Amino acid sequence: MQDELFSPTIQERPAPAKPPWRPESILYPAFFGGPLAAAALGLLNGTRLGLSGRRLLAIGAAGLVGFGARLAVSAAVDGNSTVRLAGMVAGALVWLVVLLFQRAPFRIYTYRGGEPAGLVGPGLAAAIGFGVLEAILILVLAR
Repeated sequence: MQDELFSPTIQERPAPAKPPWRPESILYPAFFGGPLAAAALGLLNGTRLGLSGRRLLAIGAAGLVGFGARLAVSAAVDGNSTVRLAGMVAGALVWLVVLLFQRAPFRIYTYRGGEPAGLVGPGLAAAIGFGVLEAILILVLAR
């Protein structure tokens, strides 16, 4: 029984092939790029952190639901600023799902001495690429 007191609480896991990004940093591309950008970066980061398939599926589903909500708002409302605001809010909500699943695994990664990767390049690419993709899809599907 005393042996259990001295066993480590953080179990050994193999180090990821690529270092993960800080889950908190995904907020910026999510805010400017929308829910698809948040989901894409969340899925990539989740695989780097070794999340289970169920958690990755939940992140992907949150991205699709967020984009569906943005699409519904753009179909119901006639106003460009409202559609942009809906995209920002939907992206932030998807980021919250990403944060829910990735905060603890990332903390364990840093406790083991891991350093996070930089998100500037991938974040800009996701925000611009998925922002343009969402705009095109909204133009095609909502009008």
